[in-house]
Amino acid sequence: MPVTLDGKLVIAISSQALFDLDDSNKIFEEKAKMSIQRVR
Repeated sequence: MPVTLDGKLVIAISSQALFDLDDSNKIFEEKAKMSIQRVR
């Protein structure tokens, strides 16, 4: 039987709201560019 959320307050929070991912994203993008350049 599926769980119902009737009468419940559901709150969704994104990871960006909890963590500052800007630095991690910059590192990821730089490494991705480097990898693509190596393959070419």
